[in-house]
Parts: sequence; structure tokens; C-alpha cells
Amino acid sequence: MVIALVLVAIVVAATIYFVLPLRQSVDVATRAELTDTADNALQRIGRDVRLSLPNSVRTDGTRLEFIPVRSAGRYRASSSGAACDTGTDELAFDVTDTCFKSIGTVSNASTIGPPNADFLVLNNYGSGFAGQDAYATSGTLNRRLITTAANEGSRERIVYSPNTALDRTLHDSPGKRFFIVGGNTTTGLPEPVTYECNAAPSGGTLTRRWGYTMLASQPTTPAQFAAGAGTSAVIANDVTGCSFNYDQNGIAPQVGLLTLQLTLGLTVSGGQSETVTLYHSIHVNNVP
Repeated sequence: MVIALVLVAIVVAATIYFVLPLRQSVDVATRAELTDTADNALQRIGRDVRLSLPNSVRTDGTRLEFIPVRSAGRYRASSSGAACDTGTDELAFDVTDTCFKSIGTVSNASTIGPPNADFLVLNNYGSGFAGQDAYATSGTLNRRLITTAANEGSRERIVYSPNTALDRTLHDSPGKRFFIVGGNTTTGLPEPVTYECNAAPSGGTLTRRWGYTMLASQPTTPAQFAAGAGTSAVIANDVTGCSFNYDQNGIAPQVGLLTLQLTLGLTVSGGQSETVTLYHSIHVNNVP
């Protein structure tokens, strides 16, 4: 009996002093991994959204969509309606035109235009503003397909089509700002990006989607994301909960607030579930 008691004591001591600390170490490593994965995912979303077209962010709670900006600059607005093709450097409104010259250089100018389907976007105010919504697929559009972007030393000459007149009231930006967004060569439309959260008790994912056909309303189904040679990449696994909320003018005029909440979970030693929830807020510049 004495020997048995001694052996039991040794086993218990080994469990307390060796096995349990080892389990705790493994659990701490799991928590750190979950936290790191969630933080990286939220930081990536934040970087993407900060480079999005003003007033292009939209969300339904579990999906976040926006149009990334490739480049941007400023223009001189024509006061007389004279077009670029008649010799002026200005961006003309209310008359047919096909080109203008920027004030200063434009970043990534050498990669703008064919073979890429890039678009010039002006004065975007988003959903609910007819003629000022980059997601619109019909009616008066505030975008034009760029056919050439040529460097002229201290500025860029940007040629676009069609030559349909831009409306001064709708399309002339108060700050004389223009944006260039990437397009999808398959669909011939601007190319938005979606972060989609599929939370589950286990095995949920956070997925980045792009290359799909842009729609006037936010896409929600697998078929809509697959259209137009849509592709995707998983950003995070083990997602058990998420929430995307966007207040377009809740902070200040033309400044939106995007709040992201992401919960990841794994089963740790002993069969218990370990969860980590991170919260991230992003100020979105919506000055068109």
C-alpha cells in the first residue's frame, strides 16, 4: 500500500508540475495564434478601405464591399466649356470631350489604361445619388473608360471614352479631384472588392473576393460572386463570429466610420473552446 501511495503521489505531482504547465503553454500559443490571425485580417481590411473610392463602402453586416483606387489627382475645370481636343488643358463639362491634363503628375501613370480596364471617376457620392454613383450600371454615369494616360513631364494627359458630356452640376468635384479605379477586362466595369464573413461553430472563414461582375446592388450570393471570372482568397480560418457596420456621416461631414468585429475560435487541450474577439474602427475619407 505504501508503494502504491507513493506511485500515485508521483503521478499526481508529475501531472501538476509537468503536464498542466505544458497544456497551459499550448493554450497560450493557441490564443496568440488566434489573436495574430484576427489582427492581421482586420489590419488588411483597414489598409484596403483607406484606399477606397470615396462613398463606395457598403456593407450588409457580414459582407463589406468597396471600389479600390489606383491613382488620383486634380484637374482644371473649363469655365467656357472648351474641350481638350480644341487645345485647352482643362476638363470640360456640358460639352462633348475626350481628354484633359492633370495638375501635376499622377502616380502609377505608366500602368494606367490598356491593357488594363481603368476608369476615370468624378464626384462620387454613392448609392442614392443619381449620376454620382460609381456602382451604377445604367443611366447618367460619373465614370469614363481611360484609353490613354501619357506623361508630359510635369503632368499627365488622360484620354477617355465615350465622349458623352459630363454634367457640371453632377460631376464637377468641389475640390477638382479625380480618381482612377481599376476595372475588370472581362466585364468592362469597375472592379470592386468584397470581404465576406462566413461564421460557423467551427471552420468558418473570412474571404476576400474580386474580379466578379459589379452590380448596382451589393452582391450576396455565390453565383453573383462567380460571375465575370470572380476569384477569392481565404484571409482567416476558424471564424466563429463577425460584424461589419458602416456609418457614412456619423463622425463629421464627409467622414465615415467603419467598425469591424471578428471572433475566432479553436478547441484547445482538454476539449475546451478558446475564442478571441478583436474590434477595429476605421475612419473613411469620403471627400469626392
